[in-house]
Amino acid sequence: MSELLTDSQPAAAFSLGDVFHALFKHKWKIVLGAILGIIAATTSYVRYQPVYQSDAKLLVRYVLDRSTVDSEAGTAPKSGEGVIGGEVEILTSWDLALEVVDAIGVKRLLPGADAGAKGEAAATISGGLRVFANPTSNIIYVIYSNGDPQLATLVLTELVNRYFNKHLEVHRSAGAFDFVTQQTDQVHARLNETEDALKALKTKAGIISLADSYAVLSGNLARVDDQIHNAQEELAAQHARVKLMEEVAATSGAAEAAKAVPHVATSGETSTYHAIVGRLNGLRQGELDLLAKYTPENPLVKIHRAQIETLEKQREEMEKKFPGLTSSKEGEAPPSLASEKLKVSWFESRVEALKARLANVRERVRELSEVGSQIADLERDQALQISTYNYFKSTLEKARIDEALDPSKIPNITIVQRPTPPHRVYGKRDKMALALAGGGLGAVVALVLLSELFLNQTVKRPLELEKRLGAPLLLSIPYNPNGRRRRFLPKKPDDGSGRGKNGRLAPWEADHFIRPFAVAIRDRLGLYFELNRMTHKPKLVGVTGFKNGNGTSTLAAGLAAALSEMGDGKVLLVDVNLGPHEVHPFFKGRPSVSLNAALQPNGEENQPAAENLYLAMVAPPSDGPAQLGLKRFFDMMPNLKASDFDYVIFDMPPVSQTSPTVGMAGFMDKVLLVVEAEKNNRDAVKRGYEALTTQRDNVSVIFNKARSYSPKWLNGDS
Repeated sequence: MSELLTDSQPAAAFSLGDVFHALFKHKWKIVLGAILGIIAATTSYVRYQPVYQSDAKLLVRYVLDRSTVDSEAGTAPKSGEGVIGGEVEILTSWDLALEVVDAIGVKRLLPGADAGAKGEAAATISGGLRVFANPTSNIIYVIYSNGDPQLATLVLTELVNRYFNKHLEVHRSAGAFDFVTQQTDQVHARLNETEDALKALKTKAGIISLADSYAVLSGNLARVDDQIHNAQEELAAQHARVKLMEEVAATSGAAEAAKAVPHVATSGETSTYHAIVGRLNGLRQGELDLLAKYTPENPLVKIHRAQIETLEKQREEMEKKFPGLTSSKEGEAPPSLASEKLKVSWFESRVEALKARLANVRERVRELSEVGSQIADLERDQALQISTYNYFKSTLEKARIDEALDPSKIPNITIVQRPTPPHRVYGKRDKMALALAGGGLGAVVALVLLSELFLNQTVKRPLELEKRLGAPLLLSIPYNPNGRRRRFLPKKPDDGSGRGKNGRLAPWEADHFIRPFAVAIRDRLGLYFELNRMTHKPKLVGVTGFKNGNGTSTLAAGLAAALSEMGDGKVLLVDVNLGPHEVHPFFKGRPSVSLNAALQPNGEENQPAAENLYLAMVAPPSDGPAQLGLKRFFDMMPNLKASDFDYVIFDMPPVSQTSPTVGMAGFMDKVLLVVEAEKNNRDAVKRGYEALTTQRDNVSVIFNKARSYSPKWLNGDS
């Protein structure tokens, strides 16, 4: 049974059934909104001003970016999505639109506008322009739409033509020709000044190249130093020779002295010796030349030194074997002591001359060192200025080329498709019509869902009681439009049968619409009492709701009538809602007594309104508001338990903060809480249900006037 559900069940979110319930409930409003949308769409479709469109396509192979002072590496072609995106931004730029306005004219674009409306004309161009690119290609699509077919093609043609100029302004150095020319002239002037200063300094120093001068002086130093060493060796050898000849002359005479000087080599040996000496001198000179260009570790230098060492060994061996070879010449007579002393003087003069030459070379090196740093600085400045000048010269050449370049013939961008003749566009009109048609329907649907799902907080479906409020549902009574004006009894019964004016039925009659539902409730109450072993008499059943008109009184009367048909037991229906201005019509057509009198057994006035059905009220209408107080009800409990009724049905006041219903519910064996569909607030129902179950967990909910708007196959309510 649904009663097994408890109020601890968590609330569920909106379901698809709630959406369908809201949509079908307001289906005529939705239909009306759809009709209004269709009318608006038709009107817009008919009155829509035609739009004409012209298309163009551009192929961007690559972009050559060159700024005013870019590097050579910066001129490399670039391609990709970023480049295409940049070209799209150029095409849609405000500056380009203004240039098109200047070319066409404001009055041509905006007839009737003055010449100062340049911004409005540019906005017209930007508003009708669409530029996009396919991510998988380098093609840019340019589309312009306008109500004037001639303007559509004219504006697009001017836009494409001026795009090439704008492209060059952004990516090339065409506008930097004057600047680059000025920079080139300045660098060239500084280079001339540096070259003049360097030339004057070299002229003063007497050199052409600083590096070559250093190399020559270094070679001269090494060569002179080597010559001095050789001359000193020869001078020492000549001194020894003269000394030997003097010693021999002192003992043996001049002739013998000359003979005593070792000189026994033949003419062939003497020639060989002089050839070796000549080759040695040539190899030493060659070594000095090589050392001026290469380091001592160079293979050529090592080969020369190996040859020199070999010849030196041969020369030394011959000089040891023939000491007279150092002063002999082929075909010469033996030297005399005087000639040998003359040679000593000659060798001494040669040593002094070589030393003076060495001093001169060293002085030259010192002078070159003083101006060398200045020359080196000037040469570095010259090299840097030459590099800068060459760069600016090449940049100037590029700028000159860019300035002379025809924008429409740049190699990296090609017009694949020139602006087409204008053709009428229907897509925008169709989209607008569809938007209006769907907008009317969508707006009404959105308002309906907003109202029903969020703003309207009443209980609309039986499932909400169980899923959202956690209240057990005993029965759902559908809405009966034909019986909404019916009352329990007519005010003036005319035949004593329960039928009154206009033939209205009393709730206990079999033809009343409440009877089948009252019988179902009776059977479920009987099962409830059996399961809970409630065998005492009388059984107290309270029926209440949340406001007057919820159907509480009708349900209480119908339930009392259904219970009275079960057998011989008697049923008492007590109306607790009596007041001076609201007298239950039930009591106008059948005998009724006060509650105290009804509880007295065998009372004369206690006559049944129907078979086994007795009616009672709290107090007569003349007594004023007569709602039953808790204390009074508690005092009457002994009489209720001692009465001979099987069931006592209480038609209790609505649940509120001031009504005694919450307190009386604790004395009832069963409480039926009537919730009227689309009338009772969801939060109020939850609070009322929790307040009643706080006293005693014997409350079941009856959902009254349930309305189903959706088809049966969509209706998920049980």
